Amino acid sequence: MKILSLHSIAVMAIGILGFLTGCESTSFKERLADVPPQVQVVEGNVETVYYAAQRAFKRLDFVLVRSTMGRIEAASAINRSETFADARQIVARVRIVEAEPGKSEVQLSLSEEVSSTSVGGTRQRSLREHGFFQTYFAMLQQVLQEKAADAAAEKS
Repeated sequence: MKILSLHSIAVMAIGILGFLTGCESTSFKERLADVPPQVQVVEGNVETVYYAAQRAFKRLDFVLVRSTMGRIEAASAINRSETFADARQIVARVRIVEAEPGKSEVQLSLSEEVSSTSVGGTRQRSLREHGFFQTYFAMLQQVLQEKAADAAAEKS
């Protein structure tokens, strides 16, 4: 009878945990629902803000994944770490709705997706706090101000 080494048992345990973690029935949307989006009200109608929001993502080197009027999903570059044997990516979801005449509410949700070869599998978690929230809203404001300045210059 062969005795399993401690290393073999550890590898099997990690494999079983990785398998069980991947079998969750909770959907990605349900996990996002736990963390409310950060919200900012900006000047401009939904269409104007929608196009400015897309441009802001592009300036921040995010790739637009999905986009329909009033909704945008964008992803950062994949950051790989050989030290930790993982890859990380930020996924941003924006929803734009009319707040009041001439103003729109921008709702931004972030999640981090981590794929690890050492632990196995991919995990996703909603981000409550992250520096990208402020960075994105600042870039969006800048793009909107530039659009307003261009529109004013055309009228002159």
